[in-house]
Amino acid sequence: MLKKIPFRRIRWPGWVVLIIIGFSFVYGMIQLVEAIPFDPESEASSSPRIDFKTESTDTDTYTMSIETPVMEDPQINKPLNDWIKEEKEDFLKRVKENNKELGDGYRAHLIIQADSRQSTDDTYSFLFHSYQLVNDVRGKEHVKTFTLDGTEKKFIKLPDIMTTNDEMIQTIRTRLQGQPNAKIQEALKDPASWNWTLNGKALTLYFNDIEEAGPTRVEVPIHAILPYLHDKTADDLEVAEVSIGMEEKYVALTFDDGPDPHVTPRILNVLKEHDVQATFFMLGSQAEKYPAVAKSVAEAGHEIGNHTDHHKDLTKMGREQMVQEVLASRQKIMGATEEIPVMLRPPYGAINRDVEMVANDNGTSLVLWSVDSLDWKNKNAAAITSVVQKEIAPGAIILLHDVHDTTADALPTLLTTLEKEGYRFLTVSQLQSKLAAETASPFYGNMKKG
Repeated sequence: MLKKIPFRRIRWPGWVVLIIIGFSFVYGMIQLVEAIPFDPESEASSSPRIDFKTESTDTDTYTMSIETPVMEDPQINKPLNDWIKEEKEDFLKRVKENNKELGDGYRAHLIIQADSRQSTDDTYSFLFHSYQLVNDVRGKEHVKTFTLDGTEKKFIKLPDIMTTNDEMIQTIRTRLQGQPNAKIQEALKDPASWNWTLNGKALTLYFNDIEEAGPTRVEVPIHAILPYLHDKTADDLEVAEVSIGMEEKYVALTFDDGPDPHVTPRILNVLKEHDVQATFFMLGSQAEKYPAVAKSVAEAGHEIGNHTDHHKDLTKMGREQMVQEVLASRQKIMGATEEIPVMLRPPYGAINRDVEMVANDNGTSLVLWSVDSLDWKNKNAAAITSVVQKEIAPGAIILLHDVHDTTADALPTLLTTLEKEGYRFLTVSQLQSKLAAETASPFYGNMKKG
């Protein structure tokens, strides 16, 4: 029983005092609000507040743990909540269908984990990972993504930010080599339905129906999709423009024939000291023989290319043998580095129509060079630097080898010399992106004029 609190009547002088205090408080608050500057634009562009709530359910036959992002705008929440509702309904339907097998210590489980990632100042991705275990040994896993345009307050699809033509789709297909072709075809059929996130480093895709084990994750470096990004998206991501003039002294360093257990680590150390990223065209046989060295190249952030399996002249092979030489190397390099080589450099620079067709059929670009350091011939550190200095031009691709000690000896002086001359270093793919308007396959880079 609640106890009544006695109310004492306030006489009229007290009311007058209370009215004066109340009036003073309201007037003071009005003055304070008016003194705070308000910028509508800054308010409109502020980041949405994203909280997460977790729903847990524990019964005799199933458990559910569901993490949900929550924002102030219910219209934004609705698609996320609708998808979660579908997942729950699908799970509970499966629980009902398998009710006889559940209970007595065996329960079904649904776990949904959520994450949010900012792509640009105004774009946010929501990444859901759903795991269902009802009557399966392994369980059912899949990924769902939503990407929000914070300015427009609407969710966008991949075709809203980039061109998804056949050429772009081939770029993605290349990274799914080794999977059943029929499943790849089905997965790539509708880019508007793809699950994806994007940032300044990569486009990440998640395909749910290719592998039995769970979602297939494909990461495409930003420079590989740069030609397809809409201008506004590229600008928002601060991706480098796809142009380069002769006054812009960018070049690409490339190393062939490795990895080598003695020379490659020396070269990696020099590149690290100079903060330079290079491209390593590996032999599959070498990557298989020295997987730890190959892995260290990838872990250092360098680009990985394919130089075939055994360094044989492809133009002197039959088509079937040529394909085997390229694909075997590809698999060995992937196994060692966990990177997919999307560029092919034919040994000796030897190409013909069949080589070009094999490269094209496997979604790889042919990359050669415009400056040969002759490190394979001179075996002299000073001579290597001299040759490169004489032949270099902005936009050049420089051929070196990470199997000769003299190349490692020459590299510190070579880099210092080129840096003093104003040159900056890119990977081959980055250089291709900057020269996109002028490039073709095979790609040689720029040559010295005159």
